[in-house]
Amino acid sequence: MQIKHNFKTKSHNLIDLFEGVTKMSTFMRKLEAQAVIDPIRYDPLIYMGDGFEFFIEVFLHLHPTDNRIGIYNYSPIQINDNGVDGIGVNILLEPSVVQIKYRSNTSSLLMANKDHLSNLFSDGMLTYSVVSDNINKSNYRHYVFTTAEGLHFYTDNEMFKGKVRCFGYQDFRNLLDNNLIFWDKFREIIKNI
Repeated sequence: MQIKHNFKTKSHNLIDLFEGVTKMSTFMRKLEAQAVIDPIRYDPLIYMGDGFEFFIEVFLHLHPTDNRIGIYNYSPIQINDNGVDGIGVNILLEPSVVQIKYRSNTSSLLMANKDHLSNLFSDGMLTYSVVSDNINKSNYRHYVFTTAEGLHFYTDNEMFKGKVRCFGYQDFRNLLDNNLIFWDKFREIIKNI
């Protein structure tokens, strides 16, 4: 497995970031603590965003066929970030796009305009030729991974017409909290980077 996100070499201490982590809340706390170590070299908000993008890349590589998630063959996009943070393939083998949003407030809801989520659709369509499947309601091609609670109701249902699969903080907790195999495998991967 080759991890591509440049956080692997830019982070302050990648090994320490995941040492002893067995829960999402612990990972987030350690990421936020590292983010303020050298704010001149690495803006704390960008550090947290990059760290979470790195986390998502490894997370998706460790869950390639899990239909609760729905993305495999994931690759991060690190240049020309205009709304798509990564590309992959959905469970129907169709190209799909991913947006990743780190939020310290895990009970917050993401909104299309405020959180720049609409760019996922425009950049997805114009750059990666990914359009929503308007026939099959459960065929997602647009994904949001976030540490927020999820999407605001209006954004999800009215603006995006239910066409975005959002994986939020509680989803991560349900899947990963005390999942020792996952966290051990994660640490093994970063030690081999």
